[in-house]
Amino acid sequence: MPATFNHGLVKGRNASGPITKKRFVVRDTAAADGETVKQAASATTAAEPLMGVSIFSVSSAEIRHGKGCSVVLSGRAVVTAAAALAVGTPVTSDANGKAVAAAAGNWLGGVVDEASSGVDTDCSIVIVCDGSKAA
Repeated sequence: MPATFNHGLVKGRNASGPITKKRFVVRDTAAADGETVKQAASATTAAEPLMGVSIFSVSSAEIRHGKGCSVVLSGRAVVTAAAALAVGTPVTSDANGKAVAAAAGNWLGGVVDEASSGVDTDCSIVIVCDGSKAA
């Protein structure tokens, strides 16, 4: 199992909907504040690049009570994988915010530095949420 998070920069953000821990998030462009995030839903083709990785889950009920989402923006993070991922694999998000191997043209979320063994297992990534795409 991958090591725990090794954060470079973590920011609190408002959440526009439920977010599961250890998932990729993107900026919610429908929010007026420019700071609100939502769980990534196939950011491989989304207009907005991946922003980072959620540390904790947040439910709709918690959002109504003012809870936000802690997002790892840089450094190292643990992400739930949608498949087995080897060390060195560039990753992006699937439709559920889970890490998958990035194909050419996909937004990059990071590079695997501790492998996952399969579906719904954790992997560790070095975050690369800088607006770049896979070649």
